[in-house]
Amino acid sequence: MKLKQSLLALGLLATAALSACEKDKDVAAGTCSVKIDDVLVTINKQLTATYYDTGSVNSYLIISGLGADNQGITINVVFPDTQLKPGTYVLSNSTYNYLAWYKSGFSEAYSADDVNDGGIATITLETISETKAKGTFSGKLINDVDISQSKMITEGKFDVNVLRMK
Repeated sequence: MKLKQSLLALGLLATAALSACEKDKDVAAGTCSVKIDDVLVTINKQLTATYYDTGSVNSYLIISGLGADNQGITINVVFPDTQLKPGTYVLSNSTYNYLAWYKSGFSEAYSADDVNDGGIATITLETISETKAKGTFSGKLINDVDISQSKMITEGKFDVNVLRMK
């Protein structure tokens, strides 16, 4: 639970920090959309994608942003051996590839970050580099307070510019 909150906070911090930066050019961060329980949400505010190269065993791609009514989404991909490569990344007991959705103020928060709670996360990267990422995602998100409640994530897709952090 503590790791889940830390990674969600990291995604939110990246969103806030990068949205406050002054840009040299007016370049769109990209596009991201998803259906949450069959309702389309377009992520069009503070969309950021950050690649963190830890210099050790893993590196991370974190995509986050806000949609209508300040609904937030976070997508986290772990690259073993810090190798960026296309492929399908899933949540398991040994990996931390996860999805999270929340409403502003965290009045509702759901995540697929623990398979033992029934969470499912599948993230497919069609293309990935230190500057661009394109792919799809889906899963079953579990309420962070009441694990009997869930939301289905379908038709998730993103095509984003990536900022590399060291």
